[in-house]
Amino acid sequence: MKKYNPIKLFLSVLLITFFSLPSNLFAQNPQDLALADEYYEQGEYEKAVQYYEKIAKKNPSASYIYNNYLDAMLRLEQLKNAEKYIERCLKDRPLDPKMNIDYAKLLLQKREDKKADKHFDEYINSIKSNSHLARVAARVLAHQGFYEYAEKLYLQAQKNTQENYDMDLGLLYLAMGKPQKMVEQFLILLEKQPNDAPYVQHLLQSRLSEDEEWDMVEPMLYEAVQKHPSDEVFSEMLVWYFLQRKNFMMAFTQAKALDRRNKSEGVKIMEIGMLAYNNEEWKSAMTIFEHLTDNYEGRLIYSQARHFLMESKEEYIKHQFPIDKEQIKSLVNDYEQTLVEIGWNPSTAKSARNMALLQAFYLNQKDIAINTLNKITEIRGVPHQLLSQVKLDLGDIYVLKNEPWEATLLYSQVEKTEKETPLGYSAKLKNAKLSYFNGDFKLAKAHLDILKLATSREIANDAMDLSILIQDNTGLDSSETAMKEYAAIDLLIFQQQYEDALSAYKKMRNHFEDHSLTDEIYWKEAIILQKMGRFDEAAEKLKTVLKLNPTDIFGDDANFLLGKIYEENLKDKQKAEEYYKKQLIDYPGSVYVVEARKRIRRLRGEIVN
Repeated sequence: MKKYNPIKLFLSVLLITFFSLPSNLFAQNPQDLALADEYYEQGEYEKAVQYYEKIAKKNPSASYIYNNYLDAMLRLEQLKNAEKYIERCLKDRPLDPKMNIDYAKLLLQKREDKKADKHFDEYINSIKSNSHLARVAARVLAHQGFYEYAEKLYLQAQKNTQENYDMDLGLLYLAMGKPQKMVEQFLILLEKQPNDAPYVQHLLQSRLSEDEEWDMVEPMLYEAVQKHPSDEVFSEMLVWYFLQRKNFMMAFTQAKALDRRNKSEGVKIMEIGMLAYNNEEWKSAMTIFEHLTDNYEGRLIYSQARHFLMESKEEYIKHQFPIDKEQIKSLVNDYEQTLVEIGWNPSTAKSARNMALLQAFYLNQKDIAINTLNKITEIRGVPHQLLSQVKLDLGDIYVLKNEPWEATLLYSQVEKTEKETPLGYSAKLKNAKLSYFNGDFKLAKAHLDILKLATSREIANDAMDLSILIQDNTGLDSSETAMKEYAAIDLLIFQQQYEDALSAYKKMRNHFEDHSLTDEIYWKEAIILQKMGRFDEAAEKLKTVLKLNPTDIFGDDANFLLGKIYEENLKDKQKAEEYYKKQLIDYPGSVYVVEARKRIRRLRGEIVN
């Protein structure tokens, strides 16, 4: 048995005496309350009950003893005494939610279920017209796990008061594990209060987790649209829903109808197009931007849509392997036509830059590209950040031309003019890579160590990765021969000399068998082969990566890429699904897990997009 602390007890009595409440009983019996609370805290429930009972005789419903006194009796299994005590309390406070629920709980504990049900029903009936009490009591009921009674109370109160309980009911159904009922209730709410749509969207986004739960929402929204065609909120909810599912084409279809109805100048459609673009859904983005350019010529949104239409086309073409040179030429012609129609001005400078990069990296027109970029620098009003980016592009082209001194001069200029900015960090990273390509690993690492602290996470991560690569693979032999060969091949890849790079990798693997760079070599070979359209060979290289070290840094990347190649290029759905399943099981923490799950469902025909 625990012993109470006499000093603590004395201080408690003193404090309660000094800070006595304006109750006559309390003022007369501070020692009894202090002793009761002290015994209760120490687990001396029998002694606590004796002192609480003395207080309860004069003031049975005193809130300052209710919880402890009732709990002490229940712990001692004094159920009859507890029942009598609550009944005495209810005479003073007949509508108190907690006391009424405690009473019904006690009856259930005594296995008097019918009596408990009757009490619940009588209590609900007594407060159903009191909106405040009904809401408080329903929440207490839900908190205690009496969900059906909470539901019954909300529904009764809905009929008998002017209050709206749709939100409360929706959250209750969620707690009950009934997501479909929750969504139904939220849709009823939106019919009455459409302005609550953002909050409902937030709740759905945070509460629905499984694909099956999300799937059920779509037909319910369609039904709401058909039932209430004049209520735009449901059409807007459909747009929102499809965006959550990253089904940009369906969102676009709904947004078009809303745009026509509201004459909103394509703003929402543009937003969906940008979301598709940022999510690398190039084909969807192309369709959306093409709609805008076809239907909004002469409007404010037109030039922006046209620019992103071409950028979407460019990204789509660049991600189709092997890259079709004729499509690149066609795209360059589109950019040239835009510059002829609109002119060389600040609004077309980005298009001119894109055209120059295509000319340099895909059409081997390096000098033409340099002229294009230099022409951008002559346009008045071009933002200085874009001009700095153009200098970086020029530097890259000089790297393509094997003129590193010209490149580093341009990179260094940007480093100075764009200090402590992402462009400045990018320039420093490019200078670091130049040193790396040339085999000057000490200088490269000096640059990279500074960049590890860059405010741009992407640049900091790139710097960290290259720094670790250098650190792990230098000092292993006095001449650092292997690392120098590897860095030189990275330059060939940058220059898109893929055949030369593959030959060099093969020689390197033969010269440095079982070197620590072996995993990276196989991974790089797979990426090159994929870009060249040699998908069977790429798949074999990826399988080698997984065989050599499935848990290494390239493991989850190699596994997911294998699934993509089997799905998109080799058209083997069964093999693709096999690797996507493997992604979920073997790499549960991978960034590709969500996409892998989505692709499995698409392969099975469970989702369209």
